[in-house]
Amino acid sequence: MGKQVDMWPEEQASKSDRVALASIKNIKKPGVKYKEPAKRTPYPKKTGKPSKPRGKKKKTKSARPFWIGVAFLVAIAMGVLYVEFLREEEQPIWPEGHSPMGNSVLGVDVSRYQRKINWEKVKENDVSFAFIKATEGVKLQDSFFERNWEKTAEAGILRGAYHFYLPHLKPDVQAKNFINTVTLAPGDLPPVLDVEVRGRMPLNHFRGDLKEWLVLVERKYGVKPIIYTGHSFYKDYLEGYFDEYPLWIAHYNVRELTLQKTDRTLLSFWQHTDKGVIEGIKGHVDCNIFYGSLRELKTLCIQPPVAKK
Repeated sequence: MGKQVDMWPEEQASKSDRVALASIKNIKKPGVKYKEPAKRTPYPKKTGKPSKPRGKKKKTKSARPFWIGVAFLVAIAMGVLYVEFLREEEQPIWPEGHSPMGNSVLGVDVSRYQRKINWEKVKENDVSFAFIKATEGVKLQDSFFERNWEKTAEAGILRGAYHFYLPHLKPDVQAKNFINTVTLAPGDLPPVLDVEVRGRMPLNHFRGDLKEWLVLVERKYGVKPIIYTGHSFYKDYLEGYFDEYPLWIAHYNVRELTLQKTDRTLLSFWQHTDKGVIEGIKGHVDCNIFYGSLRELKTLCIQPPVAKK
């Protein structure tokens, strides 16, 4: 491209145009100041370890198998601990030195806690007698008493009924509760007074109330009731005061009952465990030994009335 020629020379302009042109030329253009750009200081180079070339990442081993192994070992340890120290061991139904092959007679005592019992199966396991909870205090009747009472008779098991005594309640009302609930017949075992609670009353008063219950119940059924209690309880509160009544003593974890049967102590039954296991009964059950033969046990039962001549 050639040199550009001014299309409007001043020589050809009119006077007014030249004046206007001169005024335009006299206008001062504002000066533009430019700042020099700041010099950028370069960052110092890092003098670290040379970077490793990228390669395939190594897979990290999972810790899950380790913790599974730990949990497994802990479970084994807990199982051993339970078996050795916490689990309630089942006790043999026959204490050492006693068996149905000898001169011992086995029995059980039950309540609603054993639920429905297969008494036919129980009979097949050499059980000859059973004491069944009937009443407690002044109002309570065991919800399984009637069923157990009927089924034991059907199975051919000698049966007896017991009352759980509460010392803070009137003995005559407690005796009435038992009498209104239990009908005994010839061949049944004598009624039982279960005494396990001492209460806060004076000891002479406590013994007097027990005696009142025993007298009222004996008057009704015509036979002396059996007293059931623990070995220590008998020694502390009852020994020497109720010698005319048959005794049923509970004493666990001993090879033999230290209390001996004498003319003064009418020891008849020993409850040797509360953790027996017998087919026909779910869970644990109290197991008992009668001191004597089956014939002697039947002699202890209520006898038929003697015919008048």
